[in-house]
Amino acid sequence: MYKYITCLAIGTLGCNTYSSPDAGTNDKHINDTIAVDGGDNGSNDIIIDSVNDAGADDATIAAHCGDSNQPKCLLGEACRRTEDCASEACNYQGKCIEYKSCIAHYGSDTCGLGEIGSPNMQHESCCKSLEVAGFTDGNNPGKTVFVDKYEITAGRIRVFIVDIIRQSGGKPNVKDWIVSNPPKIWNADWNVFLPSDSETGTLTINRLLLGDPRHDGELNPGPGVIVPPATNQTVSVGFNHQFGAQVYADMHGNNCGVFAGAYGFPTYYYPPDILLKNKEVPREISKDVLDTKAMNCITNAMLQAFCTWDGGQLATSEVLDYITDTPVRDISVSGCGTQYDDHDNLLNSTLTGTIQSGGRCPSVASINATFDAGDVLPIPAIPGVNVNSHIYNFPFFNSTSDKSWQIAAPGRIAADNIGGWMDLAGNLSEVVLETNSGNFTGNFGLKYRGIGYGSARSDLNVKLMPGETILRIQRPEAKTALSGGRCMRFK
Repeated sequence: MYKYITCLAIGTLGCNTYSSPDAGTNDKHINDTIAVDGGDNGSNDIIIDSVNDAGADDATIAAHCGDSNQPKCLLGEACRRTEDCASEACNYQGKCIEYKSCIAHYGSDTCGLGEIGSPNMQHESCCKSLEVAGFTDGNNPGKTVFVDKYEITAGRIRVFIVDIIRQSGGKPNVKDWIVSNPPKIWNADWNVFLPSDSETGTLTINRLLLGDPRHDGELNPGPGVIVPPATNQTVSVGFNHQFGAQVYADMHGNNCGVFAGAYGFPTYYYPPDILLKNKEVPREISKDVLDTKAMNCITNAMLQAFCTWDGGQLATSEVLDYITDTPVRDISVSGCGTQYDDHDNLLNSTLTGTIQSGGRCPSVASINATFDAGDVLPIPAIPGVNVNSHIYNFPFFNSTSDKSWQIAAPGRIAADNIGGWMDLAGNLSEVVLETNSGNFTGNFGLKYRGIGYGSARSDLNVKLMPGETILRIQRPEAKTALSGGRCMRFK
């Protein structure tokens, strides 16, 4: 019987041990270890280890798929290491699977109905993809198009970073990986926003981009408004800053820091030492629970980098609009299918000029969506009365620093189902590659609704700011706690 010991956490201690179910029947003598130093004298090491358990039926070393003189292991076959599988994806149970971002447990096979351990739990692979029947991608003629059923989880991003570290001599060097494996849709100018190490790597940002230029120099700009700093700022693009409070372009609804009193809700877990170094407070939700949740606070460029590494690309505006039957709309308008929102009226808690039910998409009252990102505690849903109602809060606790309880693990909301795809209408607004007849326009976009869907479309995010040539929400370095994404694939 093989035992698989996996530590897929940077900056965390402890491993999970999984065993194959053959009780030693066909064991081989194996002892293969991959150890990556996290740079902290051992406490952050990443280890993927398979060892034999000296079972009664152990055999001497025998030919095995994936060996140097043998064909690669196929999907579903037993594997011992990443390199064994034709798919380069050997999961924690010692089986070759299709997509390498789902080799772990939390955030890899925890998508679907019910929380882990609950009686109604119905979970499956978070990498499951569905064919988009009848849709043709103009940039991939002759290919069958698939779109992931679920939003990308924080756990899948963790596996991505661990694999980049494995390939890059112990460093989370996403930048060099992209240079060596350029995506079909990519702009080399985006490389500066990718990490090459945990801490090192900096970027100087124009001061006006780090605040609202309409309020430059004001002393009392009003609630929620960030005044640009007096000088340009040099910031870190290191991995330890990618998914947290570090801002590369000021966005309304950033909410990616877990500071006391800030009510942030990033879903990527950083250990306490990293958070304290960044003047944040330790998380009140465990890494395992956060890994199951949809990934937010990730730059648009990093989403495309991840999907490329996982064998696809970030979903396009056209394919998601096809699935949801959504007409082409201005990026400032939230809505799904035939539904749409009048933000000015919603700010006053009225639904005049807003359609929140009907068409192919589920009603807003049935999905995980709120208009404003600035609320504090769950409010009982009162459809048509309260536009800021929570129908999901797990695991709920009253904290002034962390309200990531409001972001669901993909698939938890049964009603948010459009032709089999989950959470398209809600949970997180969907970052997309903006395309026209399959051709990339050069910009990212944002689709549909989710937590804080009104905040995500504030003027700072979706209107052209003075002196700027691109909307902030379209920028490769844009990130907020309100947005995530999903991959699409071509076969």
